[in-house]
Amino acid sequence: MSAFELLKSTIAEISDLPPEEISPQSKIADINLVSLDYVSIQVAVKRKYGVQIDLDELPKQNLVTIGDFATYIGTLQPQGTA
Repeated sequence: MSAFELLKSTIAEISDLPPEEISPQSKIADINLVSLDYVSIQVAVKRKYGVQIDLDELPKQNLVTIGDFATYIGTLQPQGTA
């Protein structure tokens, strides 16, 4: 499962958005995620990829879209696992 697919399925589970409405171009701000939602995403990424998202660092990454977020997750993974 790609980082985008993981984000898409996790966001669909924690929000009212159907998965087919979540694309790499979806703006994070439009999804209205709250802090607890980010913790759910953090746990899903940790379970799937074994990497930790530093929630304090996220604002510094200038992530605008879900695709940006997926790319950021890819940078946290050891080479060959993205």
